[in-house]
Amino acid sequence: MKDKEKDKKYIEIWGDTVDLKELVYASIIGVVMTMTMFLIGRRTFLNMDNIDLGLANGYSLLFGVLGCILSGIISAKLFKPKRIIEERHNKEDILDIISAAGMTLEEEIEALSNLDPEIIEELEELELYGLLSLIPEDSKNYKQEYKLREDI
Repeated sequence: MKDKEKDKKYIEIWGDTVDLKELVYASIIGVVMTMTMFLIGRRTFLNMDNIDLGLANGYSLLFGVLGCILSGIISAKLFKPKRIIEERHNKEDILDIISAAGMTLEEEIEALSNLDPEIIEELEELELYGLLSLIPEDSKNYKQEYKLREDI
């Protein structure tokens, strides 16, 4: 498996690093699907007697766009992302974020203390334990696990 990873050739396009072989395959799929759908649409609409030529060409283009969208879906299913993104926030980052939002630490603590349980649940799902660890112990939203998982 590691030999396969070493053999892959990566290039950077629009700020993203991609596997060159998968990019070529995805491009071929895109061109083939787009042109196939365009030509199907063109043949279909030009064979209709009751439709204007300009309208037939416009509808053919719409079929081409549909082919482009379908090729994107197919390529997304065939070529899964390979990156792993890990974000960790420490206390200093949280304080910077709070101040950038125009709040003080005390205001944020007060807001976290009075949040609805549904919002606290969403913050837990996002694993924002650095933020949740600010909840004071006398709050209804406080859980000991927030202090324990603060650095996660």
